[in-house]
Amino acid sequence: MATIKDVARHANVSIATVSRVINEPDKVKEPTRKRVEAVMQELSFSRNALAASLVTRRTGCIGLIIPQLSGAFFAPLISAVEHTVRAGGSHLVVSCGNCTQAEVLAALSFLKQRSCDAIIVTPGALEHETLVNLLETHPNILIIHRLVPGYEHRCVVVDNYQGAFMAVSHLIEQGHRRIAAVTGPHNNPESMDRLRGMRDAMTKAGLPLPDNYVFEGIFGPESGLAGAEAFLALSKPPTAVFCFNDQTALGVLDYCKRRQIAVPADMAVMGFDDVEFADLVSPRLTTVHQPIDTIGRTAGTLALRLAKREAMTDDSHVIQPRLALRESVAVISD
Repeated sequence: MATIKDVARHANVSIATVSRVINEPDKVKEPTRKRVEAVMQELSFSRNALAASLVTRRTGCIGLIIPQLSGAFFAPLISAVEHTVRAGGSHLVVSCGNCTQAEVLAALSFLKQRSCDAIIVTPGALEHETLVNLLETHPNILIIHRLVPGYEHRCVVVDNYQGAFMAVSHLIEQGHRRIAAVTGPHNNPESMDRLRGMRDAMTKAGLPLPDNYVFEGIFGPESGLAGAEAFLALSKPPTAVFCFNDQTALGVLDYCKRRQIAVPADMAVMGFDDVEFADLVSPRLTTVHQPIDTIGRTAGTLALRLAKREAMTDDSHVIQPRLALRESVAVISD
């Protein structure tokens, strides 16, 4: 088996140069790098990853902690992150099924034991104090879906407040005055930001948001089914329902179809996320577009920088959403 010394001798370079080609190729002039790489191929030289990690203190692995592997949101997110880190010369290690604080911390421990160079965390139910402590004590961790004051440069978030404000403002512009919401869990920061944006849009328009117009869900179709049933049982049901994610909106659309309630004529439905199926259901779903690919690429790029111990700027990474206007919302008249 060829050694690093054999490669150096055949390429007529130093062992240090071969090491740089292996571990820091961007620091080697292109003609030299190509010559060394050609010799490696000729000699069937195999890089010893473990030995290299002892030199560089890097394993070439980026960790990602998510609540679930399936689903219309997290699958494309994983794809975007992996594409980015692979392009940067690293590999992605995914830990899924992490929602509770205990599960997230266990996943973090697992990835730390495998010496991941950086870890991207979807915090799930992590308490704020726990999250702050992790960011303070682990400089290679970054967060998606939560903005932590003082650590904005290591957080990647969509402006949930603005997305909800835009969504409800659009419903109001279409003539809706009785607007209900199927939210996420009450302890979910994303859901709370969206509810705050909705309330402010309603307040700005001088409209009330009664308690019985707010149904707490779990970001799933079953929440949409239950919420729609509760709203339509009211003596004065809403004319529009703002769902805090598209899967919830799918449940509302399903309930309306079962009960022969016309969407959008009898009930307008607004979602949040703009996942793949949003443009495939009937009627096509009007929703808030989250640029999932941008979120994943931004998180992957930041993780690579953390892995290389590069200096981070103080810039925040708040990604702006936009409305995706389709068929499930239309103009009504009082």
